[in-house]
Amino acid sequence: METMTVNERLKMLRVENGLTQTQLAKALNIGQTTVAAYERSHDPNLYSLIAYADYFECTLDYLAGREQAPLPYALTDAERELVRLFRTLKPQTRELAKKQFALLAAFDEA
Repeated sequence: METMTVNERLKMLRVENGLTQTQLAKALNIGQTTVAAYERSHDPNLYSLIAYADYFECTLDYLAGREQAPLPYALTDAERELVRLFRTLKPQTRELAKKQFALLAAFDEA
């Protein structure tokens, strides 16, 4: 099995999470051209890799291709879709969504 490069993995994470380069750059407090360079061929520095890992909630080993799953407790496709949709919401809407999920969870426990 061929391992993805760090650059390919960074792009894959961005695309899977429905983010543009500009959106990700803003979230990581770096320039859009930096995101583009990392996705093409420029090797990110350690601090940038840590920022990516923190943002996407994965390990540095995953980014480096040493692990195949982003986390030992990797999300299912349905969970990843919920996270992707959640990240598209405005902060006030996110709070409403969290309350709705809490109500659904309480309903399931009943």
